[in-house]
Amino acid sequence: MPHPGVFDGGTLNRRKLALAGLRRRLHLLNMVASILGLVLMTVFVFGWRLFMRPPAGVHARVPRHGGVAVLRPPRGRNVMFAGLALAPTLIVLAFLLQVEKLTEADQAGLAMAVALLACGGALAICMVAAEFRQKLSVSLDHLESVFILTTMKVKWNEVERIRWNPSSRWFFLVAAGAWLWVPVDFDGIGDFAELALAALPPTVLGASLETRRELEELASISRTA
Repeated sequence: MPHPGVFDGGTLNRRKLALAGLRRRLHLLNMVASILGLVLMTVFVFGWRLFMRPPAGVHARVPRHGGVAVLRPPRGRNVMFAGLALAPTLIVLAFLLQVEKLTEADQAGLAMAVALLACGGALAICMVAAEFRQKLSVSLDHLESVFILTTMKVKWNEVERIRWNPSSRWFFLVAAGAWLWVPVDFDGIGDFAELALAALPPTVLGASLETRRELEELASISRTA
């Protein structure tokens, strides 16, 4: 009978086999996480332009309630950004899973990897939340932008500048120190253009002919769509 605390050969072999099986499972999990991260990153990096196409007039108008039009980004846009944040996070997670022994020199790298993992996960969660929260309410009196945890309200008569950026395809507004971006592919962009033409101060509208032409074009498309 073996002495207490001493393992016979069969017990040791079983433990070795269990440890070997655990290592294989961890290695497989690491491979799956790495592949999934790379696939997600590839899909989102090369597929993001599908979400950035200019509007064709289909969603240029949205219903108004009490004179207020609520603009929202295309469905799935922020989920795409969440995927972009999640892909490298999965790769970092795969790296952490394969780490077995750490030296003192590895501690700083491990801390950085954990911090990146936390930041990537938090950013992904924020973008998923933005999918449901993000909106821009527009009326003849003001604009109200809502993001994840923030709300910004700006009156039209406080807008100091509005510019159209043809490369990024958005309108950039400055009002009392606040900055506001309005992408052209938001549902309801035609309502935004029409209300901006009606409510912006004439001096602001006249400061950029290119911006005014783009607003007029979008408002015209929304009326004929």
